[in-house]
Amino acid sequence: MKKYLFKSAWKRASAACLDAVGGLLFYPVRSSRKPMDLGTIKRILAIRLDHIGDVVMTRPAIRALHKKFPHAAIDLLVSEDLAPLFASAKEIARVIPVPNGWFSRKAPLGNKIREFFRLWALLKKERYDLGLDFRGDFRNILLMFLAGIRYRLGYGLTGGGFLLTEDIPFDATAHQILIGLNLLRFFHVAQDNKLLPFEYSQEQAQAFWQVLATELPTTVLPRVMVHMGAGSVAKQWGNDNFRALLQKISEANLAQILLIGSQEERDALPDLKLHVQNIIDLRGKARLQDLPVLMDACDVFIGNDSGPAHIAAAQGLEVVLIASGTNDIRFWHPWTERLRLLHYDVPCSPCELKVCPVAGHLCLENITVEQVFDAFRSVLDHLQKP
Repeated sequence: MKKYLFKSAWKRASAACLDAVGGLLFYPVRSSRKPMDLGTIKRILAIRLDHIGDVVMTRPAIRALHKKFPHAAIDLLVSEDLAPLFASAKEIARVIPVPNGWFSRKAPLGNKIREFFRLWALLKKERYDLGLDFRGDFRNILLMFLAGIRYRLGYGLTGGGFLLTEDIPFDATAHQILIGLNLLRFFHVAQDNKLLPFEYSQEQAQAFWQVLATELPTTVLPRVMVHMGAGSVAKQWGNDNFRALLQKISEANLAQILLIGSQEERDALPDLKLHVQNIIDLRGKARLQDLPVLMDACDVFIGNDSGPAHIAAAQGLEVVLIASGTNDIRFWHPWTERLRLLHYDVPCSPCELKVCPVAGHLCLENITVEQVFDAFRSVLDHLQKP
């Protein structure tokens, strides 16, 4: 029996009923379908409409897709906030930004519905030969079908597998990087899982450094980038913990500290109340697409399980990750060997909740400032070895 990635029993039952009815209705079409003609594939649409880390971990699969179809144009359908991050990606012909996608945390439902129909009209005109949904979401699958994409690959994890040309078997015990690559096994592509740095133009880098020229003094110390935010409250280690950590790093004169984050994160915590000489607050000043440029001038990243941690892994930084029990971190950690993972096992993990309902938030409360500081010291010792 097919497994659906829903915790709710009624959602699993609904998906099963949808697939049962759809499978019967579409059986004549599926049974008479001709084998895929790979030589006719000239235009490809890759869909990854969720959040930063998810999209970053799809990049090895997109690179593999480009190697398999070197003469095809690959377009990427991605959230509007993330689109600038891929502006210089060599494998991608066009980035299609989605302002009110169905995974948006801010867009009202009405805007999301209107955006679906706008995309339907847009993609139908493009006449794609191949579409790939890397998440396994019914809305993405339905969009590919309605847009008339000839060949459609994906994971029918939330229903709608009958609308796919190939419903690929899903391995729930694999890391997200490998899940993306597994979607391409149908094409017998080389499984190169290396996460390469994000590309950016020289003009972009120069413009960014000109803006920061008066804010980022030169230093002989290592540079550590610290991100205090996360996509949900359940993944946040806590501002008091970060304050204490920053104070310890500064008092030991170990590094120049670059604090990154959104303007909203800065507004929520405008005054860190720190007597720290080596801290430079870039929250709200360094945009998402600027992070690869800034990270290439840094040595270490410290932060919660969040999108910037995955970008830091791609840029080759040493990553000290503070991970909650929200996700099964074995399958979601930043894809790098330069990882110091701080994680406390709890029986309720993975909960996949945005707010922890357990008193004390034990999965993060049990990660101490001293543990994170010691992990950072260990990283610095490793970097200083000849």
